[in-house]
Amino acid sequence: MKMIDYKRSKQKKLIMIGGILLAAVAAILIGGDTPLNGIEFLFERPAIEQAAGAYFRAEMEHNLPQVYARLAPSSPYKRAHNYQQFLQDVADSPVRIQTYRIVDIYRFRNNDNKAIYPAVEKLVQVEVDVDIYFQDTGGRNSYNYCFTFLREKGVWYKG
Repeated sequence: MKMIDYKRSKQKKLIMIGGILLAAVAAILIGGDTPLNGIEFLFERPAIEQAAGAYFRAEMEHNLPQVYARLAPSSPYKRAHNYQQFLQDVADSPVRIQTYRIVDIYRFRNNDNKAIYPAVEKLVQVEVDVDIYFQDTGGRNSYNYCFTFLREKGVWYKG
């Protein structure tokens, strides 16, 4: 009886070690700066997708208070423009996002420029396909963009 329990215990440990090694390899392949970043990325990805989706839905709805709120507080634009200035900048824009699709999220990394952006904890690239409608010409086009999203105080924002 004890021999069987010992074998099962040893098998469980081997399976657990194999799982940990597999997770580490997957984390390295995902492409974080370090294996720990890769593992953290697995946990952060849903929050990044949610933040990117919320930003693009706000753009599609032309919900300007939400668009502005989803810009990173430390971004050069937001540091230089208050909400009223933002409204003036976008008031005459004929560009409207009609649809978006997140293509990929990659380059999850640490902030290596703490001197300029001390509040930024992490950065990531979000590649998006967007369909844009131009109100002034009636034209429509599809584009592929890569946006930087960043985490400040645990919250993801568009950079």
